[in-house]
Amino acid sequence: MEGTVFDETLLAILKECHTLPNFLDIIFGFLKRRTDFYCIATDPKSAIGLPKGWAEYFVKEAFVKWKSKDAQQELEQHNPAVTSKTPACNSNQSEQTFSPSDSYNGAVHENYTWSQTVNEVNIIVRLPEMSTAKDIEVLIQSQKIRVKHKKSDSILLAGELCEKVKHNDAIWSLDKRKLDIHLDKSSEMWWNCLTKTEPKLDISKFDCSRPFDELSEENQAQIEELTWNQERKLHGLPTSEDIKMRNKLAKAFAVEGSPFKGVDPSTVLIESDGSFGATDF
Repeated sequence: MEGTVFDETLLAILKECHTLPNFLDIIFGFLKRRTDFYCIATDPKSAIGLPKGWAEYFVKEAFVKWKSKDAQQELEQHNPAVTSKTPACNSNQSEQTFSPSDSYNGAVHENYTWSQTVNEVNIIVRLPEMSTAKDIEVLIQSQKIRVKHKKSDSILLAGELCEKVKHNDAIWSLDKRKLDIHLDKSSEMWWNCLTKTEPKLDISKFDCSRPFDELSEENQAQIEELTWNQERKLHGLPTSEDIKMRNKLAKAFAVEGSPFKGVDPSTVLIESDGSFGATDF
């Protein structure tokens, strides 16, 4: 996806914020409220949250990425020859039609690129000119894929998939010189390659944050509770666990013969380790 797609929307927000610090506060506040960006995943297989330090890593990566682009643009403005005379990195660059979003959490290869979310895989295969659906042969099995161009009798993509997919739900379509393939993963997990013969990717560098509305109802409820509890702590108010504990104490204090009968549970100080004391008795 082009980085400029949201420029008008972001510019409108920036105008409302008046200053960059306010703008950044709005952006990170949104990530806090509507995603699991700030949640720390205690288990690498956790469906929500990021491992400790990853959120900061992603912010730094984005900052450095665009800082580098600004430097390159400034160089080109002062020296147009940089773009007009610099040779292409390879002879196929003029044919490169893949955008950065096409390899999101994935990789680019000679004839194809792939991207992924924790649940899905999307593949784009470059096709010869004037290709039609009749020219393409697509085979997708639970852990195998092959794309053949029948006219030229060439294999554009083939191999054993990294993990199993729901092959009966696979979808593919042609768009100009590109074949788009959508696969649903059989298991919710990150892949370090598309086919097993590819170089393995470093999963620790993936953007593993997930939009709030893509999470299960249970995970959404967990994030909402975490956010609510953090807000309560900031304002010196009891969290959900504190409230549960005080409800239990209220029942215990009300038992006949209890030495604490008549004591207000709200006066009890609940420590972080679960122990408690009282201020008024």
